[in-house]
Formats: sequence, C-alpha cells, structure tokens
Amino acid sequence: MHADADDIRPPSLQGPPVQREPFWRTIYQYVRPHRRQLLISALCAMVVGAVAALQPLTIKWMIDDGVLLKGPDGQLAPLPERMRHAVAVVGFFVLLCAARLTFGVYGHRRLVTGVEQFLCDLRGGFFRHVQQLCFRFHDQVSSGELFNYIMGSPVQSLKTFLHQGALVIPIQAVSWCVALVALGSFNLPMTAITVATVAGVVWANGRSRRVIQEMSAGFMETESQVSKYVADMLRGCRAIKVYAMEDNVSHSFQGQIHRIRDTGVQLGFRRHFEFAKMEGVHYLGMSAVFLTGIWFCLYGGMEVGTFLAFNASLGLLMAPLMNLMELNLVRANAEAGLSRINRILRLEKSTPELPAESRAAVDLQARQARERGLPCVEFDNVTFAYDPGRPVLHTIACRIPDGQSVALVGPSGSGKTSFASLMLRLYDPTSGIIRLNGADLATYSLQKLRAAFGVVPQDPYIFQATIRDNIRVTRPDATEAEIRRAMDLAYASEFIDELPDGLDTVVGEGGSNLSGGQRQRLAIARAILTGADYFIFDEATSALDNNSERRIQQAMEALMDGRTSFVIAHRLTTIRNVKRILVFNEGRIVQDGTYAELSQTDGLFRDMLASAAFVRFE
Repeated sequence: MHADADDIRPPSLQGPPVQREPFWRTIYQYVRPHRRQLLISALCAMVVGAVAALQPLTIKWMIDDGVLLKGPDGQLAPLPERMRHAVAVVGFFVLLCAARLTFGVYGHRRLVTGVEQFLCDLRGGFFRHVQQLCFRFHDQVSSGELFNYIMGSPVQSLKTFLHQGALVIPIQAVSWCVALVALGSFNLPMTAITVATVAGVVWANGRSRRVIQEMSAGFMETESQVSKYVADMLRGCRAIKVYAMEDNVSHSFQGQIHRIRDTGVQLGFRRHFEFAKMEGVHYLGMSAVFLTGIWFCLYGGMEVGTFLAFNASLGLLMAPLMNLMELNLVRANAEAGLSRINRILRLEKSTPELPAESRAAVDLQARQARERGLPCVEFDNVTFAYDPGRPVLHTIACRIPDGQSVALVGPSGSGKTSFASLMLRLYDPTSGIIRLNGADLATYSLQKLRAAFGVVPQDPYIFQATIRDNIRVTRPDATEAEIRRAMDLAYASEFIDELPDGLDTVVGEGGSNLSGGQRQRLAIARAILTGADYFIFDEATSALDNNSERRIQQAMEALMDGRTSFVIAHRLTTIRNVKRILVFNEGRIVQDGTYAELSQTDGLFRDMLASAAFVRFE
C-alpha cells in the first residue's frame, strides 16, 4: 500500500516504521536487474569458500601422510617416500591457493560491477522519483535531507552491506559447512561442543542486531537533520556575511557536528560492545574445545596431525561465523538505511496522470475546443488548501479567453501565487475543476502541460553554468540563432555581450554575480525559447534601476504579445498594459475588470492605487 505525499509528515520527523517488508525481499527488488553479476560473484565466492575449507586439511595430510607417514610395519616410512608424499601435498596446496586467488579476483570484479550498477540505479531512481513528487513534499523536506538520502549514510550503508555480504555469505557459508563435516569426521564430542558455541554466538547476535538497528536509525536521522542545517547555512552565506553572523553560525555549526560526533561515538561503542559479547561466548567455547582436545591427545589416542587439523578447521569454522555475525550488525545499518529510502520511494505523486492513450484523446479534445473558441483557462468553483481545513483559495470561478493578458493583484498572501501554481498543476485543487481548452488539467500529461507554459518566477533560479546553458535549459537542442533571438527579445543581449566571455560566461551559484534585473531577463529569454502558448510572469517586488525596469517591461510586452498571459503584478505600468485585472483578497477574487473600470470603481483596487501599493515607474 502506497502512501500519499500529501498525507505524511516530513520523513525526517517520522520514527522508524512499525511494519517493514522482509529485508531480503526488499533488497532483491533492487538487485534483481543485476542478479547475473551478483550470481557469478556468489558462485566464485562459493568456490573460494570450499577451497578455504580444504586448505587446513593439508596440515593433517602433510604431517600424518607425509612427515610422519608410517609403513606396513607401523614404523616411519623411508625418508624419500615421506618426502614425495609431503611434496605432493604442498603441490596440491599451491593449486588450492591459485584457485582461491583466481576465483576471488574474478568474483570480486563482478561484485563491484554489480553493486555499483545497483547503487547507480537506486540513486537515479530516487532522484527521478523525488523530481516527480508534488510541491507539498518539497515544502516539507529540505534539499539537504534529500541529498543525504542520495549520497549519505542510507545508500552508503547498503553499499557496505552488499560489498561484504555478496562475498562473505557464500564464502563463509560453504567454508562453515565443509569445516563442520571435517570436524565431525575428526572427533564428534569436540564437534558437539563447537556447535553449542555456535548456537550461543548466534543467540547473542540476534539480540545485538535489534539494538544496533535502532541506534543506526537514530544516527541517520541526526545526520539528515545536520545535512539540512548545513545546506541551509551554505545557501544563506551572503545573508550571514551581510548581518555579521559568522561567529553565531560557527558556534551553532559546532553544536550540530557535536551531535553527529556524540551519536557516532555511542553507535560505534555499542557496535564494538555487542561484538565483544559474541567474542566472549566464542572464546569460552574455544577454551572448552582445547581442553577436550588435549584430553583426547593424552588419553584418547588422537594423533598430533589430527589435533592440529581440528584446531585449524575450528578456526576456519569460528572465523566465518564471527564474520557472519559482524555482517549481521552491518545489515542492521543497511536495514535502517533501506527503510529511510523506501519511506520516500513508496510515496505516490499527489498529481497522478492518466494512461497515455487517455492523454492522447485529451490532446485532441483540447485542439477541438480551441477551434470552437472555448475559454482557454477556466476555474470552476476551485477551493485549495495547503493544509487540510485551512483553504487559501475559496470557490474561485473565472474564465480566461484565448490570447488575453491578465494581471493578478492583491495584498501579500491573498492567493495570487497559489492561483498560478494550480494552473501548472504543481498542486491539485481541494475541490472544483480547472480546465485548459475545455479539458480538466488532471487529464493532461504533466510534462506537456508544463511545457505549454513559459514561467518567469519572481526570483529566477540561475544554475552554476554558462549563460548559454542557463538560457537553453528549457530546450537543450536550441540552435545558436534561436538562443540569440530569445536574448534579443528579452533585451538580454546588451549585458551578455558586454561580459568577457559572452554566452560562455560562467555565472556563480544562484546567479550571484548577476543583478536582479539581469536574472529576470535571462528567465524571460528561457521562457521565450520554449515557444510556449501561455505565460506566467511573477514580477519582482524589489525596485530596479530605470534601465532594467524599462527593459523588463519591453521584454514582457514581447513575451505576452498575442498569448494568454498571467502576471502577478506589482508595477503600475504592467497593470495598465494588460487587458484584464483580477483582484484577490483573502483567497477570493473580489474584483474583475479592466484598469479603466476598476480605477473608477470603489473597491480594493482603487484603495491600493490610492495607497501607492504598486511600484510606480514612468
């Protein structure tokens, strides 16, 4: 059962889920595409495990069947014969070592390839999924937290587990089985003590894993919160410098990293303590085995070579067991990490799409509606709330003809931006229907719908790349001539051509080395390059210099010419130039008309004009 992104608290605020899918079943869903690589790696590891189990037996053969080989008379065999047998055993040992190295290297190469492909797919799938989640999700979860999911402990814990598990489990499992058979053939009482020791270690490990899993989840939660804080501080570095906050922020940062340090110390100590408990059980069992073996050598007729081989095989039995038990603690980390990743991957989009065949029918319906002159955009009694029970738009009803330019005006928080966001289907209305060319927005392909709109936000995001790449981000295949035309229409050429490298100038993160007016003109060039049918323009509220003001006004006129356009307007010149004005107040459209009509009518718009609520530029 999937969760809806609208119905969750931020994942960083949630505790570990009460119910989880079985760990191995969940892991298999992700590694299945790479099972061939991992299967080959596992088979190679099994060969390595079998060889590793046979190697201690060469000690017995070398001593009992070589150095101390006895003839038919019960006396030591002639020296040349004993030497020949010993050399043969050494030759067999060399072959075992060669096989172990060959299969080990080849299997490890396959393992690394499979695990890295798995991690690449997981990161890519996670990133694509997050990109498709609604704005409600992104309003709740910070970019720093999401970065931690993709590149931090959750994925790294899975990587560690798969790297160790794909080799350790096959090698140690086969070694353990072969060694157990060998021990049983040597001495059953000693083998029984060994099995009892194994049972004690497994019991202790089961209790330890649950403790480590809970602590690992807590550590990842702390790391996620600190990543969120660090990302926020790095984004706000300019404000920190402007307000001379460096000392306060540094002190706060020390507190944050101390949280990670303290949590990491607790987790590291507890991991070692839990492993030490298992080692304690292991050492007690080994001591009992040694005492029993000494008794059998002194009183039970056990040969020295057999005793040495038993001890070597015992080490081969217990070492894999301890490795498997340690891997089980690593699994606790991986399980906590996978749980966090799944918490996001199992969220469904709150703006779902219809099947492709249904969307094709909608496209045809929209074209026919446009030919019949139906309203381009229609809000039919739309109510919308970011949080349940707290609507920000109330029963909005309006119809916008094709080609009309509309200004959205009103006090801050009156619903203008929410109105525009609904047209892009960044959110879905709580009730009511929004239609584009007669068809419900929910029936359109999200990609086609948003590509039909050119959007110029109030504070455009400029990527840390060349100006050329920033302009053509909406159309990577745009030609140089098309980019130049968009620049000219946006009146951006005049400042771009003055830069040392022109279009190839690399801008700072977020466009930090560009002015506000320059960033807006770049955003307008982006929108023009899309060739969109509809435009949404959110004017900057801050004052611009006269040249930037004039150029942006000219660019807007070019942008809106003959197209259905919506402007979240703060400037008087913009409001005068549009064909229609919608006045918002407390989530409702309280006035609707032209500038001439509304400026002569008592109401909120006239009051805003009188109070100089709009930026005036002549």
